[in-house]
Amino acid sequence: MWLHVDPRSSVPVYLQVVNEVKTAVAKGMLSPGDRLPSVRELATEMTIDHNTIAKAY
Repeated sequence: MWLHVDPRSSVPVYLQVVNEVKTAVAKGMLSPGDRLPSVRELATEMTIDHNTIAKAY
């Protein structure tokens, strides 16, 4: 998976998700307009609360 978060980091998880998406776009892994996984799909895949992913999106 291209998205990595560290639950022990002092940075909130939702900000880590935001930063990872921005980094993926900057590196060309994601193009503007690409569809991201749904909130529930990503939350399940990463075992993060869906509200956290929704806040990041």
